[in-house]
Amino acid sequence: MKKVILASKSPRRLEIMRAHGINPIVMPSNAEEHLPDGIGMEDAVKMLAEQKARATYEAIKSDPSFAQNPDYRDAVIVGSDTIVYKDEILGKPRDYDDAFRMLAALRGTDHNVATGVALIDVNTGKISVLSDVTTVYCKDYSDEQIREYIENGQPYDKAGSYAIQGPFREYIDHYDGDYENVVGLPFYRIESMLK
Repeated sequence: MKKVILASKSPRRLEIMRAHGINPIVMPSNAEEHLPDGIGMEDAVKMLAEQKARATYEAIKSDPSFAQNPDYRDAVIVGSDTIVYKDEILGKPRDYDDAFRMLAALRGTDHNVATGVALIDVNTGKISVLSDVTTVYCKDYSDEQIREYIENGQPYDKAGSYAIQGPFREYIDHYDGDYENVVGLPFYRIESMLK
């Protein structure tokens, strides 16, 4: 398997890679995330994943030690982005009220979690971009349960204000699709590409 450069500072993506026997070089992207108005869910995550992977690729290629650095030789960059979609893209909440609004919208119904992945071969510059979607079904929970969850500081760095692998899992009824996609990286979609 090729060496992997993970263009993300997400501990969840790193954990998924390590669970599959890959210990990537972590080089978080400093890409500015921009989306055009009205973009669809899957197009959005693919675009953001590509922006992140390309920013890391450009940083590597501009590194004066690029040609001599063995970390870069035969490596592939993996950029990824995950969003929650329920009638709109639900990103990371801005504040308490935003988190409450998102979590209230998700209760007792289903929503989609889309992850985009962009892979760039460092040697050739060849890029592959894909996406995966999982449908998540939430239980009906109360306003008080939402407040308690928010007050414990859980939602602030998470798309849609929750993480399926965290305390919010008690409010998940079931899901259709890949669990790791909801966590942040659909590894089964990229495993053969990495090989």
